Amino acid sequence: MVALLSRFSSSRKTKLFQCGTTVLSLCAVVSAALPQSSHAAATFNFGKDQFFTLGVGVRGQYLSNDPNATPAHSGAASANDLRIYMGAQFHKYVKSTLNLERLRDGNWNVLDGILQIEPWKFFNVWMGRMLTPSDRSNLDGPYFLSTYAFPFVSQYPGAWSGRDDGITVWGKLVKDHFRYMAGVYRGHNWVQGGSNYGEHPLFTARLEYNFLDPEPSPAYYTASTYYGKADILAIGLAGQYETDGVGTAQDKGDYKAWNIDGLFEKKIGKNAKHGVYTLEGAYYQYYTGGVQDIASGYRQRAAEYGNVGGISDGTAFLASTAYLIPYTLGWGRLQPLVRYQEFRFKKDLYGSGHPKTTQFDAGANYVLDGHNLRFTLDYVRYHEAHTKVSNAFLLGMQLQY
Repeated sequence: MVALLSRFSSSRKTKLFQCGTTVLSLCAVVSAALPQSSHAAATFNFGKDQFFTLGVGVRGQYLSNDPNATPAHSGAASANDLRIYMGAQFHKYVKSTLNLERLRDGNWNVLDGILQIEPWKFFNVWMGRMLTPSDRSNLDGPYFLSTYAFPFVSQYPGAWSGRDDGITVWGKLVKDHFRYMAGVYRGHNWVQGGSNYGEHPLFTARLEYNFLDPEPSPAYYTASTYYGKADILAIGLAGQYETDGVGTAQDKGDYKAWNIDGLFEKKIGKNAKHGVYTLEGAYYQYYTGGVQDIASGYRQRAAEYGNVGGISDGTAFLASTAYLIPYTLGWGRLQPLVRYQEFRFKKDLYGSGHPKTTQFDAGANYVLDGHNLRFTLDYVRYHEAHTKVSNAFLLGMQLQY
């Protein structure tokens, strides 16, 4: 259950990199449109095609059982996520983004630092630190999932919270129904003693098609529920590859991964407020060439600072369903949901067997303003390979402006 709690408190276990590049320096001066359009944000206009935006995101939780503590204790409350969103546009086709995240040790980290060149809808170039093309959960980020906790089966590496430093090209075609994205990034295990100390980049790509309405999300970002803003049937296919991407300097292997994911969301009824049914699924394959990856956060001050280690060789999947009830209860609406995840390892640490780790979530969101203001009550049953079953109750909230 330690892995479970780490997912609650941090969306990704990834490495803190120094951002001294010219691109990120520019982003620190002028930063651009927010990564999700549902942020309210404050906007300051300075002329035609010139503006600055400022927003904030906060997530907090109460967890009934926290085995990460020593000794283990109950009733653990924490504000596990604080983000500042900044953006600017200073030319019709040139924008930039700078988003910051407060870490659990009190320091601040660059979450996104992007120079965005966007001349056409069908072809755009982003440079800096950003989300890499990967699965829907990673492109959602913690604020745009249907559940509160980030899924542990999504193990795509990143420099921080699924991000990495590099370059991405992306676009929308067929009246926004088809989205593509591809990029080259600094990569995994880029640390002295790791398998890929400055040698090989990470290559990634994702294709997605919307068979019903186009997803109402900007750029190549996604969400796991849109609360009835559109009827969605989206299928995505993603893949990543890095030579010597896993293991140590002495025992290294190529990292390969791919997944297919889908989202179906449909408004039900003809009343002013519809019910909304949501179904999501994803299947993953991770390959390490039989090499055991280096320990998470190797040579880092904490495991969460790593784009280092933690990749497991195996197969995984998740499935979730939710229903947004069409009636108002007080100030908001209830959205009951369930989710199941399973990661099946190709072999255990002793070189035999096919152990698996599973997690079952059941609970409900109380939705006041979509992803901008939401409370979650969740029961979690977690069974890590070769360990006993653990249970926990979570009360979480998130606020974005």
